[in-house]
Amino acid sequence: MILSERIDRDAYNGIAMTPRAESSQESRPRLQFVDCHLERGPAAFTRVTVRFSGPYFTDGSYICRQEGTTSEGGDLRLAVLATFDALAAASDAAMRFELIGVKPVRAFDTTVMMVAAMVRDGAEPRRVVGAAIVEGDAMAAAVRAALHAANRMAAPLLGPLS
Repeated sequence: MILSERIDRDAYNGIAMTPRAESSQESRPRLQFVDCHLERGPAAFTRVTVRFSGPYFTDGSYICRQEGTTSEGGDLRLAVLATFDALAAASDAAMRFELIGVKPVRAFDTTVMMVAAMVRDGAEPRRVVGAAIVEGDAMAAAVRAALHAANRMAAPLLGPLS
């Protein structure tokens, strides 16, 4: 028994922890964020367009749009809702999302985008939280945080294609 196995057994009360198979993680296709675009219209109207790619869509890409009123928090909310629509489409509606909130938070001399949501995937609804560092574009960070929030729930549903 090597040292790391002993540490794992000691830390987990005698239960042997098996390492994850890297090949299964690599073979699992993922929904990939391509870009997002914000359009402001008359009378405080906003449209957010988010583009994704992945093998789940017939032409390899998916464009999702959300529209609403103009505000900084509202624009971030629309980007997250568009992301959740894309995840629902990629999972053939097996997953449903209810956005709790999206908020930029200042922490450790940087801004972090936080997303909280309820996920329903046939079982009990579960609360998930995701975070992403804001690197210039707050809407792109909101999309990445939404993907991080849904990642654990989406991975089994978006697993290897049959």
